[in-house]
Amino acid sequence: DVLGGEVGAQAAALVRAGGTLISIAAPPEGSRVGVRSVFFVVEPSRAELVELVGRVRRGELRTFVGAVVPLSEAPAAYSGSGPRGGGKTIVRVAED
Repeated sequence: DVLGGEVGAQAAALVRAGGTLISIAAPPEGSRVGVRSVFFVVEPSRAELVELVGRVRRGELRTFVGAVVPLSEAPAAYSGSGPRGGGKTIVRVAED
């Protein structure tokens, strides 16, 4: 969760049992059995982001995204009925 507030609450409701909610917006409120919550502070740094992009481009840091879905499709994506094939599922909370 990078937004907090209502979006953070919606994100928290979508985390499956055994999953982890990570927030950089605010400490997650409430708790659910079987869901781990983590909060940490991120100090954005252009230099660090440029370094991360460089590592990805050089093949030193690999990511595998299995699906990118809009917020409206997140429940299906995480219930097992949405697109899966390995990799991380990214939920797009706002359209560009």
